[in-house]
Amino acid sequence: MKNNMSHGEQEIYFSLEPGNIYEVRLIKNIVRLKKETLLILLSRLVKKGWLTRLKKGVYVVNFPDGKMLTDPFLTALNIFGGYLGFSSALYVYGVMDEYPSTVYVCTSKKSALRVYDKNIEIKAVALGKRATGAVYLKNYFVSSKGKTLYDCFYMPEHSGGYSNILAAIPRLKLSSYDWKVFLFYLKKFGNGSLSRKIGFMLEILNNSVNGAVPLGLLKELNVGKQITKLGRGDHGKFIKKWGIVNYIPKKDLLGKLTYG
Repeated sequence: MKNNMSHGEQEIYFSLEPGNIYEVRLIKNIVRLKKETLLILLSRLVKKGWLTRLKKGVYVVNFPDGKMLTDPFLTALNIFGGYLGFSSALYVYGVMDEYPSTVYVCTSKKSALRVYDKNIEIKAVALGKRATGAVYLKNYFVSSKGKTLYDCFYMPEHSGGYSNILAAIPRLKLSSYDWKVFLFYLKKFGNGSLSRKIGFMLEILNNSVNGAVPLGLLKELNVGKQITKLGRGDHGKFIKKWGIVNYIPKKDLLGKLTYG
C-alpha cells in the first residue's frame, strides 16, 4: 500500500467509507469535483491501492491495511449482477458449513472468472434464459430454494456434486411451495432424461431420509422414454423403473449425507 495520497486524493478517500462500494456518480455527488478530475484521481487511488475497481464506474474502498470488501458475495453481485447460485446459494441458506472457495453468480450472458483473494475466486456462469428465479435474502439476490435445487441438479459441477446436493435437501427444509417451484423450472427448462435422473436420486434419498421428498413428486418426475445415463464408467446398472443406466454407487450418492 502506497500512502502518498495527494490532497485531492485524500479528499475523495476520506469522504468514503472503507468496505463500501460506490458508483462514480455517487462519489461525484459526495466530493463535488468535475467528472474529468474525479476520474483521474480515482485512477490514481486504484494504482496506489486505496481503491479497487470492480468494473467500469464502480469502486470498492479498501481499508487502510489494503484489504478490500470483507464480503465476497456482495462484491460478486456488484461486479456481475445476476444472483448468487449453486453452492453459494446453499451457503447463504445455511446448508453448507464450509465457507466456499468459489463464489458463483448466475447471469444471463456473461461467463467470467475473477480472483477475489488468494483463497477465494468469483465465477460468473451464464445460464441464458435459465437465469431467473431470484429472491432478496440477507442483503443478497439469491436463487429461491426451489430454483437453487433445479440449478444445482442442472449443473452439479458448481454445486459440489450429486452427493452434496442430496445431503443439502433435508437441511433446506423445502416447503410444498418450494417443491412446486422446483418442479416448475424442471418442466420449463428440463427434459425427461434429466427428470428421471433426478427422480431416481431423490428416491434413493427418500429411502434413506423418510419424508425428505414428497412421494407425489417422484411420480411426476418419471416421464419420457429415452434411456439415459447417470454418471460414467464401465459397469453401469440398468434401473428399469427410471429408464436409466446408473454408474454411481448408492454409497457415493449418499456419501456426504452419511459421512458429512
